[in-house]
Amino acid sequence: MGQALRATSFEWAVLSLALAASLWVLVFIVRPLQFWMMLSLSTLVLLVVALAINRGKKTVRINSRLVLLGVVSGLLLYFLFYFGFQATKSNPIFSEGVGRVYELRTVPTYLIALALVFPIGPGEEIYWRGLIQRRFSERLGSSAGLLAATCAYALVHLPTLDLPLIMTAFIGGLVWGYIYERTGSLLAVIVSHVLFDLLIFVIVPLA
Repeated sequence: MGQALRATSFEWAVLSLALAASLWVLVFIVRPLQFWMMLSLSTLVLLVVALAINRGKKTVRINSRLVLLGVVSGLLLYFLFYFGFQATKSNPIFSEGVGRVYELRTVPTYLIALALVFPIGPGEEIYWRGLIQRRFSERLGSSAGLLAATCAYALVHLPTLDLPLIMTAFIGGLVWGYIYERTGSLLAVIVSHVLFDLLIFVIVPLA
């Protein structure tokens, strides 16, 4: 019975990737609504999907060590991209790609910050790590599950044809996936993701 339940959850998780890919095309390419509104709504949809497939199982453990891990990893990830951008900004592929991302800041900064704190940061982690990586790891093993979930996270950004954005998704996915694999908790990756997003978009943007 337990094995059948896990298999069913895995299959639903795989099917949900088609929804995630479709939503990201709507958000980044079609844009029927304002970008940040679309991204918030899409992330909320994926959050609900993750909770439904996981049947409301709690995976967030609260403790100060995990919060500190999230803060440190978020800062380190930001500085990795900061210095990476400084080293590559003379290349138009990278400078123009980053510029296109920052062109999306078309609403007041405080609204972007609020959206990043919730639902975007937590929603993405609950879906991509709490559902996709968790279910893939159950089926494929922890390392293969981490890599498969990270590749899926990067591939949904592929239609943007924005190399820096795709690379950011892949590297961020690897870091957050590894932290989730090692801790078994979503708290650290949610803190890390939210802090990284706030630094990149609000506090100290790259460009």
